[in-house]
Amino acid sequence: MGSLDFGKLTTIALIFFIIIFFFSDKIIFLYEHKDDLQFDLDVPVYTKKSYDAMEPEEQKDILAKISSICVRKHSIDGLECTDTAYWLANSLEEQGVDADLAIEWMKTCNQSCGTQKYVPAIHEENNKVTGAKMNRPAKKSEGTKWFWER
Repeated sequence: MGSLDFGKLTTIALIFFIIIFFFSDKIIFLYEHKDDLQFDLDVPVYTKKSYDAMEPEEQKDILAKISSICVRKHSIDGLECTDTAYWLANSLEEQGVDADLAIEWMKTCNQSCGTQKYVPAIHEENNKVTGAKMNRPAKKSEGTKWFWER
C-alpha cells in the first residue's frame, strides 16, 4: 500500500461527512437511548380469561414483575407514569397480550410507578359476599409522629 496523498484524504473525509449528513439523527438517537430499558417479561399469559384462571400467588408474582419493570423504566428513562404505562401496554401488545389484559396491567404499572414500589393492596379484589370488584387505594404513611400529635 502506498502512502496517503491529498486525494485519498479528501475522499475519506468526503465519505465521512456524507455518512454523518445522512445518518447523524439515527446515530444520535442510538447514542441517547443506549441505556434504555428493553422490555423483557416472560409471561405465558395472553388473555384476561387465562390470567383470571391463575392462582392468586401466580397473579401476584406477575404483578410484582410488571411493577418492577415499570419502576425501573420510570427511573431509567425519566418518563411520566402515564407514559411508562403506555410503553408497557404497547410492549405487551407487541408480544401478543390481549388489549384488556394490557389495560388492566397499565393500572398496576401506573400505580406502582407513582408509589415507586409494588403494593399488593392497591389492586382490585373481589368482594367475598357479592363477588363485585372493589378498589382499595394504597394507604400512605404519615411518618413518625410524637404521641401528643396523635
